[in-house]
Amino acid sequence: MQKVKDVLKEAQQAKSSTSTEVENMNEKEVQKNIKRLDELLQPTADFRIKKLANFQILAGKHQFLLDKKNELDKFLVSSDGTKEKIILKNASGFEMEVSNTQVVEEVVQVMQNKLNQFIEHSEKDILNYHI
Repeated sequence: MQKVKDVLKEAQQAKSSTSTEVENMNEKEVQKNIKRLDELLQPTADFRIKKLANFQILAGKHQFLLDKKNELDKFLVSSDGTKEKIILKNASGFEMEVSNTQVVEEVVQVMQNKLNQFIEHSEKDILNYHI
């Protein structure tokens, strides 16, 4: 619905412009806006199916993030502060292990904060998406 409002706002702005500004408007921009309006106001089955496929990708991404949050929560609940370690591994197979409790706690805190930001952003994307 927001996209329709944006396109209508653009159309109103163009309408209120002076005739010289409208004449100078690029023909491609006009055709693009008309096409966007048609897609939003009279969507085809193909268009809606594509939108659904994109929505499913967003939903999969959101579910992946929630699964990672659950894994991190389980890690936190099961930790006792003495035996935790973090292993970093790169694509070449090199790895580094950290077992210092303070470092592990800081890394986990950063992971929690970033993951919460990603989930919040993902949720906003899903709530704002229109099929």
